Amino acid sequence: MLFNYENPLVVQQDGTIIVEINHNQFPIIQPMLSQMATLEKASLSTHTYKLSPYSIWSAQALGIQMTEMINFLNEYCKYPLAQKVVQFVEDHYYRSKAIGMEKQEEGCVLTFRDKSTAGTLLKDQKIRELVTCKDHKKNEWFFKEDDRGEIKSICLTYGYFINDCIGYKKGNKINVQLLNNVYLRPYQKEAIKYFLKDGKKTGGNGIVVMPCGSGKTVVGLGVIEQVKEEVLIITSSETSMKQWKRELVEKTNLSADQIGLYTSTVKEVKPVTIASYQMMIYKDLDSKQFIHLPLFNERSWGLIIYDEVHLLPAPVFRTTSGIQGKRRLGLTATLVREDGKEEEVYGLIGPKQYEVAWKGLENHGWIARTLCKEIRIDFSEEELQQYVTSNGQQQFKIASMNPSKIEVIKKLLKTHPKQPVLIIGQYIDQLVQVARELNLSMITGKTSQKDRESLYDKFRKGEISVLVVSKVANFAVDLPDAQVAIQISGAFGSRQEEAQRVGRVLRPKKNSNEAYFYSIVTRNTKEEQCSERRQLFMLEQGYTYEVEEWLS
Repeated sequence: MLFNYENPLVVQQDGTIIVEINHNQFPIIQPMLSQMATLEKASLSTHTYKLSPYSIWSAQALGIQMTEMINFLNEYCKYPLAQKVVQFVEDHYYRSKAIGMEKQEEGCVLTFRDKSTAGTLLKDQKIRELVTCKDHKKNEWFFKEDDRGEIKSICLTYGYFINDCIGYKKGNKINVQLLNNVYLRPYQKEAIKYFLKDGKKTGGNGIVVMPCGSGKTVVGLGVIEQVKEEVLIITSSETSMKQWKRELVEKTNLSADQIGLYTSTVKEVKPVTIASYQMMIYKDLDSKQFIHLPLFNERSWGLIIYDEVHLLPAPVFRTTSGIQGKRRLGLTATLVREDGKEEEVYGLIGPKQYEVAWKGLENHGWIARTLCKEIRIDFSEEELQQYVTSNGQQQFKIASMNPSKIEVIKKLLKTHPKQPVLIIGQYIDQLVQVARELNLSMITGKTSQKDRESLYDKFRKGEISVLVVSKVANFAVDLPDAQVAIQISGAFGSRQEEAQRVGRVLRPKKNSNEAYFYSIVTRNTKEEQCSERRQLFMLEQGYTYEVEEWLS
C-alpha cells in the first residue's frame, strides 16, 4: 500500500490515533473518529484518540460496521495501517457481537456465537450458577430474567459487552404529551429517535451526549412522551430536581401533583418522581445500608433517567445491574469520568446512542459562541517564596488562591459592566475573600436551599448581575442569562469540571449570542500544568483557548 503523507491521521500499533486538527479534512473525519475512539489528549495542533473495547462496542451499537471502521482508518492514514490495529478492531468488534440475550417461549436465553467465548465465560463459577444448558450445540443457556444484570456485570469483567434483545417490562401507563408550544430542535428529535431506535424492541437503553445549554432535559421530556410510562429521574442536586419539575410542568400536560420530589425533607413517590444521587447513596448510620435505593423498585417504572450520568456513584450503578428490565437513559455533556470506570458504569446503562458536536450547535446558533481565554498572572515575592518551599498538593492550592487574582477579576468586571457574570471557584476561603472585597452575593455548599433558590432567581431576573459560586454550581444549574464565567480555581486537572463550567454560559443569548469564559491561573506553577489537562475536552469539541499574559 502506498504512503499518503497528505492524509490527516497517524495510527500507531497500540491503537493510538493522532489527528492534525488544522487539516482541511478534520471537520469531515472528526464525527466518525469520536464515534469509534476516545480522546486522550489534545494540543492546538493535534488530538490524540485511542481505540478501546467500549468505543468499538458503542460504534457497533450505532450501526457502524467493522469494515467501515477499518476502511475509514485506511483511507485517512498517512501510513499503511498496522495489522495489529486491524486485529484489535476485528477482535473487539467480534466480542461486541459475541454474546446475546433474547427471550424465547421457554424463557430467557444466553447465546454464545462460538465455543471459545462460551468456554471462557462458562468457566466462571458465578456464571455457571446463573445458567442452565438449553442446547450445547447451539451454545444456548437458560437464565432467570432477574439475573440479566448480574450476568452482564460478570461478562464486562472479561471484556464482553452483551447484545441484549430481551426488551423491557411494561411500566404503569401515564398520559404525557409535550405542549403545542414546545418545538423540538432537529438534533433533539434525532437523539430521541436514536435512543428509542424507532420504537424497536431493542431501543431504550444508552447515553445521549449533548453540551450544556443545548436542551438535554428537553430530550428527556421527549423520551418520556414517547414511552408514556412512569419515570424515575435521578439528578445531581436538589436545585436540579426542582428545575426538572419546572420543565415538566411548563412543557408537558403533567400537573405538579403528578410529579414527586424525593428529598431529605419530603419523600413524594408519584408517577414521575425526581431524586438526587446524594439521596440514593445516603446510608443509615446504624445499619450502614443505603436506605433509599429501594426507590428503584418502589413503583413499576417504565423509564429511569440518569441526568449528569458521568456523576453516577458506585452504589447506584451497581443497583442498575438489577434493573435491566427497565428502559435507561443517561444524559451528559461529557462521558469523561475522572475515576476511569467508563466501561463498568456505561456498560450497564448502555452504549452511547447519540452525540452532537458543540461547534456544530454553535454554528447554527443553538448555543452561544463562546470565547475561552486563559489569563496567566505572577505571584508576589511573598507568595512565590511560600510556593517554592511547599509540597506538590500545597503548591497547587497556593497557586490557585493567588491573591493577585482579585485585581484581574476587578478588571474583567469593568470589561463586562452590563453582562451577567458568574465567578466560580474551588476554595471557600478564596470565594469568601472575593465576595467580601467586591461586595458580591455568594453561594456555597453551606448556603441553605431556600437562599440558593432566592439568589439564583434574583440573578435570572437581573437583580444581581454578579454571583460568586462554589462547585455547587458546576452541575445542572439553570442560569440562562449568564454570559460571562470567571474561573478562579478548580479541582486539579478535571476535564469534566471544565466542560461543565464552560457550560454555564452556553445557553443562547438574545442579542449577540456571545459568551465569555475566563480561567485565571498562576504562571509556571502546578495550576498551569493542571489547566492544560482541564482544557482537553473543550479542545476536542473544537474550542481554542487564547492565552493572555498579565504582567505585574
